Amino acid sequence: MKSLVLYRSQYGSTEQYARWIQEELSCQSDHIDNLSKYDISDYDLIIVGEGVYAGQLKAAKKLIPIIEEYPDKKYIFFMVGIADMEDQENRDKLYSDLAKAMGSAIEKMKVFFLRGVLDYSKLNFKHKTMMWMLVKYLKGKDEKDLPKDGDQLISTYGKKVSFIDKNSIKPLIEYVREESYK
Repeated sequence: MKSLVLYRSQYGSTEQYARWIQEELSCQSDHIDNLSKYDISDYDLIIVGEGVYAGQLKAAKKLIPIIEEYPDKKYIFFMVGIADMEDQENRDKLYSDLAKAMGSAIEKMKVFFLRGVLDYSKLNFKHKTMMWMLVKYLKGKDEKDLPKDGDQLISTYGKKVSFIDKNSIKPLIEYVREESYK
């Protein structure tokens, strides 16, 4: 199965996952802004990854016209964020954000969730401000009312926290290999 990995990565975690996926599948990878360099008809599988920043999914929206033009291809979307991706509530929220961004096109793809890196020293002003506001909001809540990751966000505020793990791409790689035999 000929695959293409496209990604949108502002701080590097999604790009790192895309490169690991590229290595495992021996395929090409590139930033989604370079999409016009590729003839999508040449590929069987399109894998798109994007970091999640306050529910904003720009790469997902770029995938919609591709799915509409090539509905018989296979599609995978992987989301990278700092939330605990093993937590079903977090996954449901992220999937809901993706469904809002993509509409019915989401039905054509398999979605995976991966954890990234949060390094406050590298955040742009907008993201630093958003994190400051979020942590300030969380600190004002009773401990019993905090979301599951709330205490972790508070305790790691201003620091570098890395959850990136090459092993977390295994389910995605296994899925691709299973699909190539169908």
